[in-house]
Amino acid sequence: MTITRRDFLNGTALTIAAGIAPAALARTSASQPAIAAAVSTAAYPPALTGLRGNHAGTFTLAHSLAREGATYPGVLARESYDLVVVGGGISGLAAAWFYQQKFGVNRRILILDNHDDFGGHAKRNEFTVRGRTLLTYGGSAEMPPSVIDNAAVRTLLAGLGIDPAASTRPMPADDYEKRGLGRAVFFNAEHFGRDQWLTGDPFAAWVNARNRGATADIAPLRDFLGRAPVSAADRQALLRLLQGETDYLAGATSENRARFIETTRYAVFLRDKAGLGLSALRFLRSRSLDAFALDADGISVAQAISIGLPAGAGMPAPAVDPRLGKSPASRLWFPDGNATLARALVQRLVPDIASPSPGGLNEARFDYAKLDRDGRPVRIRLNSTAIAIEPDVRITRVTYGWQGNLQRVEAQHVIVAGYNMMVPFLLPSLPAATKTALRSCVKAPLIYSKVALDNWRAFEALKTWRIHAPTMPYTDFWLESPSGGSGDPVVLHMLYVPTVPDSGMPTRDRFRAGRAFLLGTPFEVLERDIRTQLDRVLGAGGFRAARDIKAITVNRWAHGYSYMGSALSSDDGQLQVALQLAGRGVGNIRIAGADTAGSPSVTAAIDQAQRAVASLDAAN
Repeated sequence: MTITRRDFLNGTALTIAAGIAPAALARTSASQPAIAAAVSTAAYPPALTGLRGNHAGTFTLAHSLAREGATYPGVLARESYDLVVVGGGISGLAAAWFYQQKFGVNRRILILDNHDDFGGHAKRNEFTVRGRTLLTYGGSAEMPPSVIDNAAVRTLLAGLGIDPAASTRPMPADDYEKRGLGRAVFFNAEHFGRDQWLTGDPFAAWVNARNRGATADIAPLRDFLGRAPVSAADRQALLRLLQGETDYLAGATSENRARFIETTRYAVFLRDKAGLGLSALRFLRSRSLDAFALDADGISVAQAISIGLPAGAGMPAPAVDPRLGKSPASRLWFPDGNATLARALVQRLVPDIASPSPGGLNEARFDYAKLDRDGRPVRIRLNSTAIAIEPDVRITRVTYGWQGNLQRVEAQHVIVAGYNMMVPFLLPSLPAATKTALRSCVKAPLIYSKVALDNWRAFEALKTWRIHAPTMPYTDFWLESPSGGSGDPVVLHMLYVPTVPDSGMPTRDRFRAGRAFLLGTPFEVLERDIRTQLDRVLGAGGFRAARDIKAITVNRWAHGYSYMGSALSSDDGQLQVALQLAGRGVGNIRIAGADTAGSPSVTAAIDQAQRAVASLDAAN
């Protein structure tokens, strides 16, 4: 039997906005003998604006389990599958594809995801401005340089017909720089004493050169710092640091030097060893946000060096950690980022979902009503939050909330490819050590806001395409590749990482604090802050938010980048080994996802999916 919507809500004392599914999606009666398919009037999620990512309704049930200790009544299973995948991100979709390759394309597979769109962090955003469709990414976007060295990725790309050699896109800078646009830095009065715009960002150029193994010219930096609102003492300290001739650890043995850079926070090094004062620290502190979702106070000296940040003489050369999902060496392959991979996987799993398009997969319109239909081998059920996974000798039962009701299915195999920190609540029978390891995977919070602009004339007037604002909420924002001249619509990408500067807090506590802040901030406040900051920074170029902004999508990832262990946390020493053991799961259940690899990389997501499937025995 299935409990009613009223019993479900009253019995758990929860208020769930619009049930679990958005109001735009059709509801099916809980009393029907079979799960009904969604009707063709379903919303098209990529085109939705406002608050996306971890939007309202995606985390309600999960938080009730993890935060409130809620329990739910049992229900009878109404469906059975060969495989149930919990999590419809890249790893979950790839697991379903690998499963088909191993066990056959006719195996029955159900994929559950708590969002209203598939792809997980590989989210696709679409805007229509003056009749033009603008494609962009709302989350997982870039490919690390080592991606095609991974056997699982190569197998998947070959199976999807994606040629890596033909996929890498030009960087936005290439086109804009041909038009005479460069970078800029905006210093705000609250932290630097005055609002000041400086054309150029020679520090970024210095870092880029260092990452290429080239010698950076210090002269532009000297001129830039001479005009920047930093103290004279800080100006000299910064120049000394950037010249790279001072060994701040002179006399240290190789062993002590290595230990120091691994276990010392970069901000502490800059302050105590390099002699930087407050204004210089503020100038440098947010340069690591895009790579680590951590500022200078949250990363080690070694991590800073790995992405090209300065640490003086006697230090290792930059060497990007292959676990990083986004680094100076990463590249965007597709206009919508890794959402193209998600769409390609869904098209293989649900072959008739995409309408034919002369523009290929990028321009194809997906019919979301076809994701979950009776009689199809693969069904993708969105707005479905798993709340319990119960292993038995031969089958596993998965209970989930969907459309305001509890549902239960039985499966020969189960692969959990969602947030690892939630797995112990779904599968309490796991060994204690395994649950501890999984609970330690506290993900990094961040926001990718996408702003559809009517034009980019203000950027042309200011001769810039990318701006760094070191102490403002959105520390970095840049124009994506243009579709025409400055009078044409374009997408502006904006990065916001909530940090706790100069706190000395452990990484997990930083992430928890940032997550709480993001989840507690309504869209209206986020939208206001975007408009206010853009007016303030771009006003001199004639920008007016009320006139020039046509739409805003805030991709809020309260659970964003996967946790990467480091020597800054003493309990991370054996974390990777513990996660590898945790990935084995129990019985016929496997745990996949990038979290299990301790890496926010799409490579890790795909690799873990293949590993999980490879370890499963043949279904009966």
